[in-house]
Amino acid sequence: MNKPYPFEELKKLLAENSAVEIYVPTDPNFDQMAAALALRLVLGKFGKSVSVISSSPMTVEFSHLVGVDLVGQKSDGGKDLMITLNYSLDQIEKVSYNDDGGKLNLVVQPKINAPRVEKDQLDFSYQGGNKGLPILLGVDDPYRLGSLSNQVDFTQAVNITTSPNSLLGKLNIVDPEASSYSEIIVGIISGLGLAFNEDAANNLFLGLDKATNSFLSENSGPDTFEAAAVCLRWGAKKPLKEPVKTPFFEKSPAIDRAQPVAKPRVEEYQSPKFPRKPDKPEEQANRNSPSPDWFEPKIFKSSKT
Repeated sequence: MNKPYPFEELKKLLAENSAVEIYVPTDPNFDQMAAALALRLVLGKFGKSVSVISSSPMTVEFSHLVGVDLVGQKSDGGKDLMITLNYSLDQIEKVSYNDDGGKLNLVVQPKINAPRVEKDQLDFSYQGGNKGLPILLGVDDPYRLGSLSNQVDFTQAVNITTSPNSLLGKLNIVDPEASSYSEIIVGIISGLGLAFNEDAANNLFLGLDKATNSFLSENSGPDTFEAAAVCLRWGAKKPLKEPVKTPFFEKSPAIDRAQPVAKPRVEEYQSPKFPRKPDKPEEQANRNSPSPDWFEPKIFKSSKT
């Protein structure tokens, strides 16, 4: 594919960062998730630590996409480990630590008569340090990130969008004529000279198929079909479709054999009767009177001489 994207600038940013965080909007659609997970699979093959982050939990709609089980709801970037205890602070007597053979032990001591701290009340995350290169995919406005908006440094982000009015990042890849984000990601991977893998190609083909209503929508253009061809060459499988039923193949209604079948009624043809035209007076008189030779004697002659 030959997309006019800023590939040199993107290559430079990827080379400068060993980690990448791909952010999708709250309640992402199927195409956005397919594109994000495919980009994660491809960049991960080239030694990048890549994560896909969404503030919304994944639903069964995305179950056919490879890697959906690894989508997080918060950033795992940074080097500082933060342990959050979902426990009332006024019930804690003190927090201490000790060295157990070179291992760090954190000790949380509740107050007398307070319940003990359970394991499922601990939450781990990272903060501080370099979180990696943020890539925004389909995030046309910061509010669409939901609770994640304060975790993203927009001045360092790569913004991938179909909206020409969305210029959020340090580098903006805008394609308002693209049929889908899957099409854009195929163009980016091809333009960077990266190799697809079967799982990424399959995710992208599913995204293309969903976004274009099986390539029947009006926004399907030459680049759409070229992107689909690229995915198929890299091993994508076409999704199985249920056959469309037409009236020609529908079963005829069942006939009740117990009921007598009515015979068709046949009408006998009768020639039309036209009223006779009345005779003229002279014709009526001639019809009623005999011919003049009626009263003369009849003479019969033999043919023999």
